[in-house]
Amino acid sequence: MLEKPSNTVLYFAPHQDDELLSMGIDIAASVKNGYDVHIIMVTDGASSNVRLRLGNREFCDQCHEQHVFDLTKEDFTATRDQELFGCCDALGVKRENIHLEHDRIVDGTITLDGAKDIIKMYLEKIDKDATVCTIYPNDPKEQHKDHRTLGLAVKALYDEGVIKHIVLMEEPYVAVAVDHAPGEEPTIFYAPDDIAEQLEKAVASYFLWDPANKRYAVGFHSVPNEMNQLKTEKGLYYHTYE
Repeated sequence: MLEKPSNTVLYFAPHQDDELLSMGIDIAASVKNGYDVHIIMVTDGASSNVRLRLGNREFCDQCHEQHVFDLTKEDFTATRDQELFGCCDALGVKRENIHLEHDRIVDGTITLDGAKDIIKMYLEKIDKDATVCTIYPNDPKEQHKDHRTLGLAVKALYDEGVIKHIVLMEEPYVAVAVDHAPGEEPTIFYAPDDIAEQLEKAVASYFLWDPANKRYAVGFHSVPNEMNQLKTEKGLYYHTYE
C-alpha cells in the first residue's frame, strides 16, 4: 500500500482505461484502506482509432463478429464511460466520486495550462490538501501526449507548492521500455490477493462485448495485451515525492 498523508486522493486519468492500467492497483488499495477516493476523467476519450475500427465492416478476430457499428464521437464516449463505471465499481469507487465534466477536453488536445486548470479546480472543489495521482511523464517517444502532459502538469503544480503530495504511476508497458535516469527508477508494488480479484473484475468491464446494450469492449480492442498483462503480472510502477 502506498501511504498518503491526506485522507483524500484524486486520481486524474487522461482516458477511459488509464485509471485501470496505470493506477488501478493503487485505487483499489486506497479504497480498502479508507481513503476518500475520487477519479477525474480529463478527456472525452473519443479519438481512439477503435471508433473507426468498429465500423470498418471487417470481421474481428477478437470479438468474432463483423464490425458494423457506426458510432458518433458522442456515442463512443458514452460507451467508454460505461466501461469506466464498471471498472470503478469493481475497484470500490463510489459512483458520486467519478467526475466527468460535460465539456471535457477533446482527446489528444491536453495542454499544460489546461491540465493545470483542471487539477486546480478539483483541488479547490474537493480538498486542497488532497494527494494527487496520475501518470508519470516519461519518454515522449514512448508515451501518449495526453499522458505525458497531464503528468508534467502535476509535477509543475507540485513544484509550485499548489499540490502538497503526489504519487505518479508509470504505464507498465512504458516502464520496461525506457531507460530511467539515476534516482528516477520506479518502485514496484504487487497487488495482494484480494485486490488481484478486484482487478480481474475491473478488466472484465473493458472486455464486455454486448452491442445490443451499447457495450463494444473498447478497452479490449484498444490494448488487449496490456489488459492481459495487468491480469497476469498485477504490478504497479510508481514514484513518490516528498
